[in-house]
This record gives sequence, structure tokens and C-alpha cells, in this order.
Amino acid sequence: MYKYDVIDAEIDDWLEYNDYKTLKEALEEVEEGDLHHKIYNEDYFIIGYYQAEQWLIDGGRNFTFEVLGFCLEQEKEMFGEINTMYDNAEMLVNNYAYWLGYHCVQNRIQELETV
Repeated sequence: MYKYDVIDAEIDDWLEYNDYKTLKEALEEVEEGDLHHKIYNEDYFIIGYYQAEQWLIDGGRNFTFEVLGFCLEQEKEMFGEINTMYDNAEMLVNNYAYWLGYHCVQNRIQELETV
């Protein structure tokens, strides 16, 4: 996935900002279902149209359509229909961080359970 490592790193940033040493420690205080919301939905991942447009470009390649496709697929899968209109890069990138962040949190929790 495009910039998975960047989105996943938000978990570590959130843990540090909220004085948690580990994800396991955070899960003792924050319900699993709320963790994704707190990390990826209580603040913007990126602010500014230009910054978001630049974030979608990596190595001279524009990933807008890949990111858009992922967001539309996730919305359809979770809600059964697509209602979000992505009319700017800022909204698209923030929604991408939200949807991919869900998978990042689930993967981290799964890693904890296998240890």
C-alpha cells in the first residue's frame, strides 16, 4: 500500500504523544474499537491542499488514483455504498489515512496476539 509505513508510524507518534510506552499499554485504557478513531480521526493527518497534493506524489509518480480507488473500495466494503465526494487532495489524503490506519491498527493488534 502507498506510504503504509508513514500511516503506520502515526500509531507510534500517538502512543508517544499520549505517554504510552507500548500499544499493549494503550489497549489497557483505550478500547480496541476506539483506538483507530483516536489515532486517525481526532486530528487531521495532513492540512493544506498543496501539501496533500505533494504527498500524493512520490518519485515523480502521482498516486492519486490508487489512493482514491482504495478509499472508494473501503467505503463500499464498510458501508455498502459510496457517498463521499473527494473534491480535493486534502480530503482524499485524510480519508486515506483513516482507512489505511484502520488496517495498520488491526495489523498491530494481530501482531500482539501472536506474540
